[in-house]
Amino acid sequence: MRSRLLTSTVLALTLLSGCTTYVQVSSDPEGAMISSAEGSTTYGRAPISIPFDKDALEASGGRIPGFIATWPSGARAQTENPYTVMDFRYGAQIELKRPADVPGLDEDLKFALGRAQERARAAEAERDRMRLYMDNSWFWGPRFVPGFYYWP
Repeated sequence: MRSRLLTSTVLALTLLSGCTTYVQVSSDPEGAMISSAEGSTTYGRAPISIPFDKDALEASGGRIPGFIATWPSGARAQTENPYTVMDFRYGAQIELKRPADVPGLDEDLKFALGRAQERARAAEAERDRMRLYMDNSWFWGPRFVPGFYYWP
């Protein structure tokens, strides 16, 4: 009975583990709004990870709708439509570069800088939160010094 339960658990985990393939879409400069080539779906700001069902990808031969990147200045770049994902296990990584001949590069670079600064602030806040947690005397305090155990 126990081996049957273990076998069914392993089988269920195997079937559920590989159901999604991710396509990583980034832009240069970062922060472009990523949407499908048809314009029906807006995924969010680059860099972004977009999940696709692995079984549906295999059924379609790896073809997914292409992507359009739109920067705050209005500059646009796109992939081919449909885009073909070659590796169903590891997905794909796509980088959309901003066209150099479109005006408004300064606006897009300022926006990318603002996003980078926001990420840096969030990382600092997380570092401070972890430092507060790790330095808390209740957790690491004098009672838990290696080689010395004290309980009041």
